[in-house]
Amino acid sequence: MSHSELFLHSTEPALEQSRQTLWRNLKRVLFALLIALLVYGVILVIVGVQLVAHLYDGQDALFEARGAALELQFSETRTDLERAHEAFSAADSRARWLLPVTFLPFVGGAVDHSRELIVSSVDIIESFGELLELGEDLLQLSGLSTEYLEDVQAGLEPSVTFDDLSSNTKKAILERFEASAGDLELLVQRMGIAEEELALLESDAFLAPVASVTRSLHTNLVQTKSYLKSLALAATILPQLSGLESEKTHLLLFLNNDEMRPGGGFIGTYGILKMLSGDIRSLETVDVYALDDAVADDVTKSAPSPLQDYNATSQWFFRDSNWSPDFATSSVWSIERFLAEVSVLSAEQQELIPSSTRIDTVIGFTPTYAASLLEIIGDVTVSGQTFTPENVAALLEYQVELGYASQGVPAEQRKEILADLVNEVKTALFRLPISQWGEVVDASSKALLNKQLALYSTDQALEDIFTSTLWGGRILPETVDVQLVVDANLASLKTDPEVQRTIAYELGRNQEGIWVGRTTIRYEHTGSFDWRTTRYRTYTRLYTPLGTELLRVQGAMNDDLLNDPSGTAGAADVFEELGLSTFGAFISIEPGSIGELVFEYVLSDEVVAAIEAEGYELTVFKQMGARDHALTLDLDFDKNVSHADPAEGSSQWGDDTYSLNTILDQDLMFRVDF
Repeated sequence: MSHSELFLHSTEPALEQSRQTLWRNLKRVLFALLIALLVYGVILVIVGVQLVAHLYDGQDALFEARGAALELQFSETRTDLERAHEAFSAADSRARWLLPVTFLPFVGGAVDHSRELIVSSVDIIESFGELLELGEDLLQLSGLSTEYLEDVQAGLEPSVTFDDLSSNTKKAILERFEASAGDLELLVQRMGIAEEELALLESDAFLAPVASVTRSLHTNLVQTKSYLKSLALAATILPQLSGLESEKTHLLLFLNNDEMRPGGGFIGTYGILKMLSGDIRSLETVDVYALDDAVADDVTKSAPSPLQDYNATSQWFFRDSNWSPDFATSSVWSIERFLAEVSVLSAEQQELIPSSTRIDTVIGFTPTYAASLLEIIGDVTVSGQTFTPENVAALLEYQVELGYASQGVPAEQRKEILADLVNEVKTALFRLPISQWGEVVDASSKALLNKQLALYSTDQALEDIFTSTLWGGRILPETVDVQLVVDANLASLKTDPEVQRTIAYELGRNQEGIWVGRTTIRYEHTGSFDWRTTRYRTYTRLYTPLGTELLRVQGAMNDDLLNDPSGTAGAADVFEELGLSTFGAFISIEPGSIGELVFEYVLSDEVVAAIEAEGYELTVFKQMGARDHALTLDLDFDKNVSHADPAEGSSQWGDDTYSLNTILDQDLMFRVDF
């Protein structure tokens, strides 16, 4: 086949024109696609901004719901929860718009994790909703309206108090509250799961644009879970303590920590509280000597040896019964001594002295806890005396020791002012605005943690709860090493506030290569002789792991300088108590002086094994009722410390010693890894 010479020339323009047309069409398509992508990108940006905005709106609504719930404003709480649910639902809807582009770098992770955040938030809302139903049920049972609660919240003096509710109403509330215990426990578990999820999301780089949302939600959830956990415990405990099924009798121990005793403070006053279905059937308080003196000739049980040796007390009276630092053990002894003494009272004496043939619960508390309640309810005036958080302990002590005489009050009635004060405080607590109920819970929780308040129940199931929640003041070590210093003020008046203590614990190898420990208790007496202060006489016990062997004691005294001017050195008692090796010694410190009691000992085999292994743990228990003392640790492990909790200061890292100065305001745990 042949072509003319013009063939190529005739086809080239056509091909060029075709290519140009194709390129123009391609450019149009690319331009249209670019415009579409830009438009879609703008839409995605808008959607992303809306997503973030809805997340913030949901967060704000949740916070407002929590605040309204704490104020018992349930209608407002429900409205806020609905707003929160709508906001998070809208956020989820916006997140779905982003699903087609999840293949893009960072976008997919951000979308997936945002939806996880939304799911966790919805779980929180549902948990709040179930809690709200309980609140509304209790409100309905109480017969109070939301409008009434809002008026009280706004500052209107409440016309209805807890005491005003009928017995049937109180019982119905307690029954509903008790029935909710299981559901509340499930809510705590659900919130625990949500808390773990939020903790993971909080540090997620994909959620940086809403980092404040995840942080705030996590912090808020932790606080809410804590409140809910307390509520679940209350639903289990309060109905029992309130005598829902049968009358309950509580022994109240007023533990004066101005005169320290092993179980929290001297029992100068006690009370008997009887409750049935939420009603206080009776509340009586009395000077402990009214009971002890009435049966003095009938008490045959011998007092612990230190009480006999340093307190001139041969009989073991109820007032001295809290001799153990373990509150449960002390409570058992207190119940035993109390029931033994009331059993020999005559019928006439039982009419005058508060008594009972059974005790269900022991509640011990110090003036420190009482002062925290006065901070909430305000000053209380009784018999012309105004008690404040700052003066309640000292003024009460003055009134029952000196003030009563100048007011013409008979000696046997000198502590009636305390009974009047207790009743006034009870009335003020029941009349608190709802907005302050949480403050009472917080003050009580803090007192339980700081061991200024403790509970014991003769019902083992309830006692197990007190133990597991650390409300029972128990000494139950779970670590290999243990330290517990216990003071017993013996014939020293109310001197404890004037004595500053520092506890120091050291361990390491001695020159023979033996692992030894040293505990030093330093007492600085800053007071002077007056009607409530004298030389400080204490029988001090140190509790250590079983198997610890005492080497020597320094600073122990045979008696104080008044009774033994030569200052004869005393010996240490060695015995086993609470499953621990225990050393006890007496020391006396004159006003304006400093005294030190030093125990040196060989560490137990278990402690040595832990040190020579990879990890060492220590619990330093705080004595029930004790003020906050300085604590110093200087632990030389003879090998490099790789990690410690709590950590030392950074300047002390990288050596073989764990050194720490802290405050013993509660039971403390320490862990050191090598």
